Amino acid sequence: MTEHSASPVPHTPHGGELRLPTPPGVIRQFWIRHPWVTDSIVAGVYVLPMLIVLALEAFGAIPDPRSAAIIAVNLIVVVAMGGALLFRRHAPLAVLAATWAGLLISFPDYGEGDTLPVFFALYAVAVYRSVRAAWIGLAISVVVATGGAYLHRDLLNESWGAVSAQYGIIMLAVTLIGINIGNRRRYVIALLDRAAQLVRERDQHAQLARATERSRIAREMHDIIAHSLSVMVALADGAEALAEKDPGRSRTAMRDIAVTGRTSMAEMRRLLGVLADEAQPDAAASDLQVAPLQPLPGTRQLSDLVESFRAAGLPTRLKLSGRPPHSPGVQLTIYRVVQESLTNALRYARHATCVTVAVRTEPGLVMVTVTDDGRALPGAPSQGSGRGIIGLGQRVALYGGTLNAAPLPGGGWQVHASMVLDACADTDTDTKADTGSDEEEGDA
Repeated sequence: MTEHSASPVPHTPHGGELRLPTPPGVIRQFWIRHPWVTDSIVAGVYVLPMLIVLALEAFGAIPDPRSAAIIAVNLIVVVAMGGALLFRRHAPLAVLAATWAGLLISFPDYGEGDTLPVFFALYAVAVYRSVRAAWIGLAISVVVATGGAYLHRDLLNESWGAVSAQYGIIMLAVTLIGINIGNRRRYVIALLDRAAQLVRERDQHAQLARATERSRIAREMHDIIAHSLSVMVALADGAEALAEKDPGRSRTAMRDIAVTGRTSMAEMRRLLGVLADEAQPDAAASDLQVAPLQPLPGTRQLSDLVESFRAAGLPTRLKLSGRPPHSPGVQLTIYRVVQESLTNALRYARHATCVTVAVRTEPGLVMVTVTDDGRALPGAPSQGSGRGIIGLGQRVALYGGTLNAAPLPGGGWQVHASMVLDACADTDTDTKADTGSDEEEGDA
């Protein structure tokens, strides 16, 4: 037996069926694109028959014609109400009020014909205004029709109550049709507005994502390049100074420069590998020569980082307390804070005799402190842009932490960062300071 799969029906987030509007066809699209044509046809449906009746009466083609004055007054009323119907979309309430006045004026002569503009106006109010306005307009229209029938009851061939009831039923039917179509129209407009709002929000989210990604890339590039170049410049200066006095140490410094450069290139290639187009990995790898993706640096790499600064001539000591956090993001942030702080110390701390890096992990908290006792040269301006510290502050803020960087009262500089650890992700984090598990590395 063959089963026919039904097309999926969209549902709202609460489980109800989402009623989508039917797309307009060719005929509906024509009327939507040419509203004045529609309004002209509506006005013509009323005006042309009335003009024919008035012309026949004016030329005596109808028995018992009315006087010329009455025909002239009704001609003015017909033309005025026909012109008003042309603006039923833009000012439906004003058009409805005009039809009430025309109905009261011409009711004794052409009451049946002059109620047609009221029907059109009621429909326009229900479609282009609101349901509340439609019901109010209906009530007033019934009162106006009833009042006209009562005031001219002597001229009617039947009971004025029956006439007003007939008009009221027709007006009610017209209003209900208008409310139904108006609600559908308002529903479609609301959907279109919502779709436009979603498009704007999507574009805004895309712009925010691009800005965030550019900021992240800039921070990574700054951390990699600033650290590597500072260490390489310091090693190069040391190698030049020792070239004649101690060629062996000079060659060692040159080898350290090469190692630092290769490490930096590897980190740059890993970063480019993340940014490469995933749709064409082979082409991206061949053009950019990206390195295979590897875990980002963390607390395990702090010893190698400190050793590289020692080799560059910065006397550095590392203290680790407690178990490192499990989160790779927190570990990367710790690594970048230490890297940026030591880079600044290498560039700006003059005559530093001790630089201390302390990473302490407690239940729910990790603290990183980098302190140096160097002194800046008097009057020497900073060559940095300040983006490194700003970037570190943004990194730390992602984990509910704060970062402070300020000079010490007795000289030197200190960078202190604290971050909140996720209790679920770091349940086994504890402090090991009292059990002798601190790892200390002495001065170089």
